[in-house]
Amino acid sequence: MFNKKLHVRMLVLLTVSCLFIVALAAPCFAAKKIKLKMAGQSPVEHQSTLAMEKIAEEVKEASDGRIEIKVFPANQLGDYTLMYEELKKGTMDMALISVPSQFDQRLELTYVPWLAKDYNDARKIYAKGSWLFDKMEELHEGQGVKFLGFNLEGFGGLGLTKEAVEVLNPEVDKGVLLRVPPMDVFKFAVEDMGYSTVTVPYAELYTALQTGVAEGWTGGSPVHSYQGFRDVIKYYYQINEYIETESYLVSSKVWEQLSPEDQKIIADACERAAAHSIEISEKEDREYFEKLKEAGIEGYWFT
Repeated sequence: MFNKKLHVRMLVLLTVSCLFIVALAAPCFAAKKIKLKMAGQSPVEHQSTLAMEKIAEEVKEASDGRIEIKVFPANQLGDYTLMYEELKKGTMDMALISVPSQFDQRLELTYVPWLAKDYNDARKIYAKGSWLFDKMEELHEGQGVKFLGFNLEGFGGLGLTKEAVEVLNPEVDKGVLLRVPPMDVFKFAVEDMGYSTVTVPYAELYTALQTGVAEGWTGGSPVHSYQGFRDVIKYYYQINEYIETESYLVSSKVWEQLSPEDQKIIADACERAAAHSIEISEKEDREYFEKLKEAGIEGYWFT
């Protein structure tokens, strides 16, 4: 015979049991913590490393501590060419690095010589939504990498261990063996200016300048030559041949695993840092040029 009271009691007990189980399981259903590694190439005190740290702070705060980004600056995880390959594979999560071109030479677009003549140009050319931004986003996507913006780090110059011959005359051999990255866009530009070239990984540049494997380098603004090489170079020429940029990158394999909300948190933090980098660079170009001269390096700033 059906016992109504017993049935009600069983339903109550079942309901309470279910609520108890759900309460115990709640932490399991809470949004899981995400830990990401972010590789960098600049010294600890450089603005790009500080930007990475700031991004990590902002992302952690905006996600209520769920997303933690651990920063590895100064090539601690390897040269930027290796880091890009790791991003493609999904074995590196994020990076703020120079963009190599061994997988697609069109990625050298960002380093085209004399693309911008001043910071007013730069603000438009490198802004989110610009032609260059959209094109780089498209090219990186083809490599399995998500592009989130440019980190501008100053107009480029030449840091040399010996004096160049007639710097502004492209018809004259400069008598300097110049280190270039493994990219034709750098090699052709300085060879047209009268320099001999040698390709050396950035992580090995200091040793190359110290031992004479290279007698100078192209690919850095005053802050790079000061923070990384002021005790090995003797001359610095500010010729503004291009803008030094690193790029905010995320492995597509990692990006696709994030929720749209978490993607927005990370993208917004990178966008803020990218915009701020222009203001920092404009200030630091002249500031660190003067610091180079104070360190005993002969500096020349050309109009």
